Amino acid sequence: MKRRSNVFLGAILVALGAIFLAFNYDLVSFDYTFRTIAKFWPVLLILAGVAVLLHERRSFYNPVTALLVAFAIPLGIYSAASDGVDHIKSDLNDDFHFDWQDDKDWDDSNGEKEYSYGSEERENGDRIEQNFNVPMSNNTEEASLNFGGGAAEFHLKETKADLFKATTMLNAGSYRLSDELKSNHHQIDFEMKSRKNKSFNFGDNDHNEIFLEMNTTPIWNIEMGIGAGDLEFDFSSFKVKSLEIKTGAAAIDVKLGDNLERSEIRVESGVAKVDISVPETVGCEIKMDGALNSKDFNGFEKEANSRWRTPNFDEAKKKIYINVSSGLSSVSVHRH
Repeated sequence: MKRRSNVFLGAILVALGAIFLAFNYDLVSFDYTFRTIAKFWPVLLILAGVAVLLHERRSFYNPVTALLVAFAIPLGIYSAASDGVDHIKSDLNDDFHFDWQDDKDWDDSNGEKEYSYGSEERENGDRIEQNFNVPMSNNTEEASLNFGGGAAEFHLKETKADLFKATTMLNAGSYRLSDELKSNHHQIDFEMKSRKNKSFNFGDNDHNEIFLEMNTTPIWNIEMGIGAGDLEFDFSSFKVKSLEIKTGAAAIDVKLGDNLERSEIRVESGVAKVDISVPETVGCEIKMDGALNSKDFNGFEKEANSRWRTPNFDEAKKKIYINVSSGLSSVSVHRH
């Protein structure tokens, strides 16, 4: 019976070695994350029980059973912890989702409301409203925008008159804007300046909102640092050369266009929900680091261990490259 136990252990090692060898050389399609594999930890307990039955004395204290149980315990703990994190992520998404209604000062008609250069601040109910704008320069060909914020809801639309406009409505804290024009490149920094001993209020009728307007003419390089909240940006009419998103616990929804031959997107996230939409007319490549994420890449084909591409990638004249590095996030990339 001892020989049977050795054969049983040897068969397991041979099977595992063959699977990992095929996986490393992309001989098989393997779209499961480590989190998904960990959910099969009860199978190890079943195999451990089989090893006990095959043992000559039916003893629990045999090398095969000990090895299988040793693997099953940490995988079971990890799987339970991952489920707990999923519940936390769900709660965070619920907490940071606001039911937004158009504010009377957020006018969809471009150019009807003029703001003075810099900042204009006034009371709006229990919130402080600030207005900013950066005029459009005739020789601006490329612009860089660096902006960030805490718990808020972010919105974007087009503007034709100015290069950049913003309206903030916060129950605590304030924003500051600085910009610099060098030759044909315009650098804009729009960041939050927090107030001491105050924090954001997550009340139903008293929340923080950031309304941004960008000109569609220049080529844009954008860096976003979002701590928490909701961000839904439609960049389909903008020339986005590079987009970098850094977020903690937020819901990010971004739609991209096909206005440049090459666009590069980089996402760094913690416990977040990230949804990216790319046009069907472009070729798109995704590289993703992080085994503890859930992913949905509809319309993509797996090329390597951590790389996916659209079927038209090689022949497409316009390409979008997406690089994702995240911890415990839900990442979705689809085509429109």
